[in-house]
Amino acid sequence: MSTNQPYKIAIIGPFDIVSGFAALGVETFDAKDADSAMQQLRIIKEHNEDKTLADQYAVVCIIDNLLTNVDQAEFKKLTTGALPAVVSLPGPQGTTGFGVARLRQLAEQAVGSAII
Repeated sequence: MSTNQPYKIAIIGPFDIVSGFAALGVETFDAKDADSAMQQLRIIKEHNEDKTLADQYAVVCIIDNLLTNVDQAEFKKLTTGALPAVVSLPGPQGTTGFGVARLRQLAEQAVGSAII
């Protein structure tokens, strides 16, 4: 099964960290704190929900230190659904553990037991 739908990849984070990804064709969204990261994620999610737009986002990467202080209920609401897949990436300071904790939570929901 093939599709002609042009899917994009996006990355959300401080401009000085994410700007290099533009050379790889990744669309960059500047965010310096948790609030601006969530606002950018809202914009991407709304873009995906508008099916009249040609381009949709398949993957959204977020620098994980921006996710440590987000409202988890709001984050869950924005990351529900098949697309876009939201992936946290460690920043220059290293990982905060948000990505592993989220993976642990998703695995527990899927399997019904803590396996990670």
